[in-house]
Amino acid sequence: MPEFTYTAKNRDGQSVTETAEAESREALGAQLRSQGLLPTLISEKRGRKKLKFGTLLKHVSLLEKLTFVKNLAVTLKAGLPVSRALVVVTKQMPNPYFRSVVADIAHSVESGKTLSESLAVYPRVFSPIFVNMVRVGESSGDLDQTLQYLGIQISRDYNLIRRTKGALTYPAVVMFALLVIGYLMFTFVLPKLTASFAEFNAELPLLTKVIIGVVDIVSRYSILVGLGLLGSVMAFVFWSRTQSGHAVIHKAVLYVPVISKLVKKINIARFTIIFSGLLKSGMSIVEALTITGNTMGNIYYKQALLDASEKVKIGVDLVAALERYPNLFTPMVTQMVQVGEESGTMEKVLGEVADFYEAEVDDTVKNLSSIIEPLLVMFIGAVVGVLAIGLIMPIYNISQNI
Repeated sequence: MPEFTYTAKNRDGQSVTETAEAESREALGAQLRSQGLLPTLISEKRGRKKLKFGTLLKHVSLLEKLTFVKNLAVTLKAGLPVSRALVVVTKQMPNPYFRSVVADIAHSVESGKTLSESLAVYPRVFSPIFVNMVRVGESSGDLDQTLQYLGIQISRDYNLIRRTKGALTYPAVVMFALLVIGYLMFTFVLPKLTASFAEFNAELPLLTKVIIGVVDIVSRYSILVGLGLLGSVMAFVFWSRTQSGHAVIHKAVLYVPVISKLVKKINIARFTIIFSGLLKSGMSIVEALTITGNTMGNIYYKQALLDASEKVKIGVDLVAALERYPNLFTPMVTQMVQVGEESGTMEKVLGEVADFYEAEVDDTVKNLSSIIEPLLVMFIGAVVGVLAIGLIMPIYNISQNI
């Protein structure tokens, strides 16, 4: 985890300079604010990063967080104090890492810290939206109701991600199967077919020569080709996780036909769901925009919302800040935001927009398979057609000459 040096002011106005580990600058800023500190400077300490194998296994799924929130809300509603409720919830967790985290949080609450302060210590597990909604619930004295609403928000987010992944699983599996089958064909099947051309002294078409050349290379250096394909995939995955990779890929998916509409609908649905939820919990628009921006999956939506937060902070209307990004926010979103600003019912209006775009994502996901299937069939047909023209037709012509 990265290490940061920060300077912050406490409640007495005194400056404090310390170092701390956090997942990101935003996570550390949220953690400091939850502790009553106002960060004025946060800088990352540069150094050689060490990857510990154990950290790869320390993962808490969104479903596990949803179960935790629901169980904690039920136990608090039953009248148990927070520390006792955490102990009860801990016993119901199958994930040993998550269980140890919640046990440590329970101990921290027992020692006098608030729940939001204890959660902020684990930014890799509990996001800023999680910590801040709990903090709002503690301030209002209605923590159990806030947790129930947080559970609803996480559930909607989980269902949104699950439906999207489910729709993309089928084409991903098909493309992987095609890659494997193509590699096996070029390694074991086609070499036997192309070898028959060597027995004839006929002039072959250019396409046939190209196919024969590719088949010869793949069959002779099959291991190297396989390693090269595997290395290329691994290099792409590694690059896609870098800042430049994110910038290119996230930009590309906003313009790719079919995919771009789904990506925009998912990001708008996520924005309206989280933003309306934070406003409903009593958070200010500026803080809600900042937290929502940091939870967005696409970096361009993240940058747009963080920029909108800065604009609103200096007095610009939210609708004017969002209208600067017409490619990201549809006219429907900006117009509904304007209605919410004018009527003072922003959270209610955005909640309706969230319901609309959730339904839109549902319909798009349901139709995605029917859209992708013809494209896959056309791609497979094109590959088979090229092979047929390049290999079968020369054999037919040779047999005719004989």
